[in-house]
Amino acid sequence: MRRIVVISIAVLAMLAVAMMVNVWHAARDPVTHTPGPLESGRIQLRAQFEDAKKTEAMAEQQAWNSPAQLRTLMQGHEQRIDKLKDNKEAAEIVAYDRDAVDRLEKRIAQIAEQEAAKAEAAKQAAQEAAKQAPREASQP
Repeated sequence: MRRIVVISIAVLAMLAVAMMVNVWHAARDPVTHTPGPLESGRIQLRAQFEDAKKTEAMAEQQAWNSPAQLRTLMQGHEQRIDKLKDNKEAAEIVAYDRDAVDRLEKRIAQIAEQEAAKAEAAKQAAQEAAKQAPREASQP
């Protein structure tokens, strides 16, 4: 009985060493097969997606201070979400578009707040000027 246990442990140890050597060789050896059409398509789509992200980032930079242009960009993202929402393979693109819509909505709200603050500051400045005008007119 003892001999069977020792032999079993030795066999398991040899299998573990053999698996480790296989994994080590697999990690070091270059890929020897050419990618199939599916893999090539995925690689090509990934490259197109990265290019589209760069192009959209440049468009956002150019339109960053224009709420109207940002809304147009948002509509483009929303249209793509509508087209791809049922496609499981496009989940990453849909997630990217949702993040972009959120980011653009925040920027539009930020621009609106800045404009409101500027309008309020101009209103207060006009009120101060109106208060100062009678005082200056009454002084000889």
